[in-house]
Amino acid sequence: MDSVIHNSSEDRLLADLTRLVDRTSEQLQWGNLTVWEAYERIRQTRAQAEALIPDQMELYQRIYEARFQRLLEQFVLPSQSQGQCNRHKPY
Repeated sequence: MDSVIHNSSEDRLLADLTRLVDRTSEQLQWGNLTVWEAYERIRQTRAQAEALIPDQMELYQRIYEARFQRLLEQFVLPSQSQGQCNRHKPY
């Protein structure tokens, strides 16, 4: 019975993480965010993920932060004029 409860808890955490990451990905793609807003959203997502999966943040960083960086480069940076691009990561 404990394994069923444990798996159910893990399933909920995974579902919560998936929703969180998907929402951030959609905002990066379609949210018409400034570079600063995009980095802030990524920072907030990392903080929320750390609350959900504190022991798995290394894996989170390898998978999801790489995904966010690609989306940032593909959708957010091109929409900014050359003079407004903030190349440093504020997180």
